[in-house]
Amino acid sequence: AVVSTQSAITAGSSGRSSPSPQSRTRKPSPKRRTSVPDRRSFNNSSRSHNSSATRREKREEREQEQREHEREDRKRREKKQKRDKMKPEKTEKKQDDPTAPNYEKSGLLNEAQMTYKGIKIKYAEPHEARIPKTKWRLYPFKGEDALPTMYIHRNSGYLIGRERKIVDIPADHPSCSSQHAVIQFRLVDHVRQDGSETKKVKPYLLDLESTNGTFLNNEKIDPKRYYELKEKDIIKFGFSTREYVLLHEHSEGVAEIEN
Repeated sequence: AVVSTQSAITAGSSGRSSPSPQSRTRKPSPKRRTSVPDRRSFNNSSRSHNSSATRREKREEREQEQREHEREDRKRREKKQKRDKMKPEKTEKKQDDPTAPNYEKSGLLNEAQMTYKGIKIKYAEPHEARIPKTKWRLYPFKGEDALPTMYIHRNSGYLIGRERKIVDIPADHPSCSSQHAVIQFRLVDHVRQDGSETKKVKPYLLDLESTNGTFLNNEKIDPKRYYELKEKDIIKFGFSTREYVLLHEHSEGVAEIEN
């Protein structure tokens, strides 16, 4: 019985067939990687694009700022030329008597050196030129019609004439010269009512050898000579019918004229 059992087991084991290589279980093959762009390279390219755009914007901003600075510098230069066109020249010549009025060369005419915008300036301010503290004004009248008020206390001198490129107060009448006259504020000696002496800035009128002359209170003044102006004086240029009345902020009747 034992023998028969062992033979049966042997026969059963021999009857089993060994599995073929094809029937064996295969390991799954690794998945192929698809060509996905590297995130780092994408970020680098994006960052490079953004940086180039930022550099371009900064460059445009710098160019815009440079243009604005150049425009401002040009305006400052033109304003400085306008302000300096009547400055006096440096001179070492001194007067023998500084208290005596100077009528001979009061205007310091200098046609050879003073130029502005290609135009020769016939006048240079004297060394005693000052900006006044009193707020002087010119009230122009054409017949009975009052024209806009001219405030002449902001500068030390005002050039008057037909050449609008260089003058401060235009006088367009054909009888007026291109550079007709000057209103000049000067620091001069002044005697108070109590007899004491001091210095005071006063307005003066100077004719620049105009063709048809300058008139102060209907009297023609001599050219190249300073004439002191006083409150309520009337100035005329050439044959123009316009009259300029000199007043200041505390003059009587100023409020009525301005209103």
